[in-house]
Amino acid sequence: MYRFMTITLSLCALLFGASLAVAAPEVPGDLRLAPPETIKATKTPVDFSHARHGAAQVDCVTCHHTWDGASAVQSCATPGCHDQPGKKGANAFYTAFHSKGSDNSCLSCHKSLKKEGKAVPVGCSECHAK
Repeated sequence: MYRFMTITLSLCALLFGASLAVAAPEVPGDLRLAPPETIKATKTPVDFSHARHGAAQVDCVTCHHTWDGASAVQSCATPGCHDQPGKKGANAFYTAFHSKGSDNSCLSCHKSLKKEGKAVPVGCSECHAK
């Protein structure tokens, strides 16, 4: 009887653990202690830290505004998102990071935080450092 209960409880624990792993959303790179993601740019690439923004309690949906909360998080340059070349238009890759009229671009968020007195980069050379 003891052996049967041990096996049954072990199987239940295994199934429960597996179901949690399947239900968890894909976590971006450096939240799993991987190196920061490098965002390709026409200027010097920008190293983006998901961990630093997570510590600042920035919700993933703020930047990944089309994410449903369950599927894998896609990059900004995913086809159909910010995949257009150039600097003009809502789907331009440049716009995703630099739009001043958007609540979910890097620059607009940093500018509003700067007005609150926080030490965040807002100049080109501050983000595109060598």
